[in-house]
Amino acid sequence: MRIDLHVHTWHSPDSLSQPRAILEIMDRRGIDMVAITDHNAIDGALEMAALAPQRVIVGEEIATTQGEIIGLFLVAPVAPRMSPEETVAAIHGQGGVVYIPHVADYGRGSTLRATALTQILAQVDVLETFNARVLCARRNRQAVALAERTGLLQGAGSDAHRPEDVGLAWVELPAFVGSASLLSALASGRIHGRLTGLAGRLAGVRARLARGQGSAVPRR
Repeated sequence: MRIDLHVHTWHSPDSLSQPRAILEIMDRRGIDMVAITDHNAIDGALEMAALAPQRVIVGEEIATTQGEIIGLFLVAPVAPRMSPEETVAAIHGQGGVVYIPHVADYGRGSTLRATALTQILAQVDVLETFNARVLCARRNRQAVALAERTGLLQGAGSDAHRPEDVGLAWVELPAFVGSASLLSALASGRIHGRLTGLAGRLAGVRARLARGQGSAVPRR
C-alpha cells in the first residue's frame, strides 16, 4: 500500500484543502492512506476520518518551543508550546507515534532544532527522510543519512498545503493496522517522491493571504 504521512487541510491556517478534494487526489494518484497533520489541531483529521475512516491516520503537527513535531494515531490534540520532551511524552502517553518532519530543513523556521532533536532522539519513532516541500533536496539526503546512522525508521510526506500536492511523496509498505503495526511495516517500507514546485511551496502563503483578506474557506 501507499501512504503519505504529512498532509494539511483547511484546519491549518496556511491551507485551504478540503477533505473531499484530498480524497479525490488520493484516488487519482493511487494513494491508499494519508496522515492528516494540521498545525496544532486534529479537527481536520477527524473530519476526514469521518468520510473515509480506513484511509486516514489522525495526526497533528505540533509547535513546540524548539520547532515542530508530528504525532500520529492521536485520540486527543496535543497542546502547543510545550518543550520537545513534554510533547514527545504527550504523544506517547496516548499511544501515538513520534514523527519528526522536514528534518534538517532549517531554511524554514518551524523545523525542530538540531540540538533539540539530539536530546529526544532516543524517543523518536520515525524520521521524515523525504519531504516534498524542502527548500533544498540536500536536506532530504541529510535526513536519510541521520536515519541510517541512528537506525531510526524512515517516513515520507508531501507536506501538502493544497490538494494537488497530495501524494508527491509516499511510503510503499505492507498493509498495517494501528501504530505498532505501522512501525513494523515501515521497517520494510520504500520511500518515493518528488519535490513540489514553487506554487506548492507558496501555497501556505497564499492561503494565509486569502484568509487575511477575508476570503471564505470554500466548502465541499
